[in-house]
Amino acid sequence: MRFREDIKKETVSDSFHKISPYIIVFTLCAFGLFMGLGVLRLYSFRLECKLNSVNRQIESYKANRIVLKHELSSLVSPARIYGFSKQEMGMTFASNVRILRVEEHLLAEASFESSPVVASKQENEGWFFFFLEGAMAGE
Repeated sequence: MRFREDIKKETVSDSFHKISPYIIVFTLCAFGLFMGLGVLRLYSFRLECKLNSVNRQIESYKANRIVLKHELSSLVSPARIYGFSKQEMGMTFASNVRILRVEEHLLAEASFESSPVVASKQENEGWFFFFLEGAMAGE
């Protein structure tokens, strides 16, 4: 009888020794998977915090942009320019504004005759003054 009990103990012990490495490997794999899930959870939490920070910055910049747009529109408004020119610079409306129109060909002839280049060309002639005079676009 004793022999049968010893055989029975050995078979249970042998079967446990055969299965125990698989149990250890399975336990280590499950532990590794849970650790990986924990690391992924912490990483996602970190990314979520960064995303919230970026969203807060975007909202802050949008609010700042609105304030700057309002300030710019108040600086460029015609009423503000008129008020500033009247109060600070003492400007007033002109009562008698007149417009003077000059025909183009009269304006061109007047500017051509009074040009210093044309006068110097007429006064200074010769080979030496040819190299010193300015170039004309019409030449």
